[in-house]
Amino acid sequence: MIKMSTAGDILASILERDTGCLLFLHNTKDEETARQIMNEGFQFEEQLTYSTDQINPKDTVEINYFLVERKEYGKYTVIIEIDKALYKKYNYLIERSDIHFEELISLTLPVLSDNDEYIYTLAHYYVKGYLNNFTGKFTANKNFNPAYEPPVYLENYERLKSREKGLRFPEQGLNV
Repeated sequence: MIKMSTAGDILASILERDTGCLLFLHNTKDEETARQIMNEGFQFEEQLTYSTDQINPKDTVEINYFLVERKEYGKYTVIIEIDKALYKKYNYLIERSDIHFEELISLTLPVLSDNDEYIYTLAHYYVKGYLNNFTGKFTANKNFNPAYEPPVYLENYERLKSREKGLRFPEQGLNV
């Protein structure tokens, strides 16, 4: 087992060149879940920041703080990165609307959770990989692409603009 500060140093070295991206970290208890997120995408409720912590890749104090604060959630840290240019592009589209970024970048239509919150799916391409905080082993996602931009994002935008006009989508039973 390595020291938490050493895990922070390893994580900082993995992230140090990723300044062109927004970085989010999510801890999980088992490797199977971390691997599933990396291979299938990340499901989250309402806002990405409800299930992750956005961090500065150059701030090792912030990275170590995250590891200490979130260690009770598990020993595997999943690294999610979204290209800043992609983020700016879609936030520009929605700046005068009630649409939020997560609604646009979901690969699937949202579903209601048991908490009556919408669940979205973030593409696995944004998952850089995951770190085992006890051994220091990093598992990289061979499909990682923080600038990934499928056509469904613009389809989501058009659907959500229709929502603002009060149109419903009865085939899904949702007014999303």
